Amino acid sequence: MKAFPELAVAIREILDRIDSSLRTGGYQGPPIILYLAGGLAVNYYCGTRYTEDFDASLSNPKIHLPSDLTVNYQRSDGTEAFIYFDRNYNPSLALLHADFEQNSREWQDIGNENRLIHLRVLAPLDLAVSKISRFSEQDREDILALAADKYFSAKQLRDHVIDALPDYIGDKRPILTSIDIIGREIDSGHHTPH
Repeated sequence: MKAFPELAVAIREILDRIDSSLRTGGYQGPPIILYLAGGLAVNYYCGTRYTEDFDASLSNPKIHLPSDLTVNYQRSDGTEAFIYFDRNYNPSLALLHADFEQNSREWQDIGNENRLIHLRVLAPLDLAVSKISRFSEQDREDILALAADKYFSAKQLRDHVIDALPDYIGDKRPILTSIDIIGREIDSGHHTPH
C-alpha cells in the first residue's frame, strides 16, 4: 500500500461517518462492503496523484448514507484539500470484470475490523479494466502508473479486458482500440513517472 497518509486519514473519517450512521439506524446485518475504484484506488496501489472524489460501489446499495460525506484535510505540501463520497458513481457505467468483487483486496490498517462498513479496493487489473471504457487522459495515466509498478503486463490487461467484454453492452470497437493503444505504451515502457 502506497496511499498518501493524509488521504487515508480522510477516508477513515468518511468510513467512520457511515459506520456511525449505520449504528444509529440500528443496522444488524453483516458488514457492508465498499468497493473502491477510481483515483483513490490508484493512489492506494501507486501513491500517485490526489483526487477529490471517492468512487465506490456498495455491496448493499439500499443503505441510507449520511448527508455529510465530505472531509477537508491538508495535503503533504500544506495546501487545503477535500474528498467527497461521489453519490453519482455507478459501476454499471464502466467496463468491469464479472469477478471484480471477489478479486478486490481489503484496505489494510483502515479499521475495517471495528466497523459495520468495510473498505475493499478493486484489484489492479480490475481497476485498469474499469478505466479502459472511458479512457480519458487521466485514465490512461492511471493505467500506466499501475503497469509501471508491475501489477500487470500488457498481455494480462488485454486478456482481462477480453474476458470482461461479453458483459459489456455497447460498441466494443473503442475499447479494443484503447487496449491496443495502452498495450503498446505499456510494452514500450512509456510509463507515467510518480
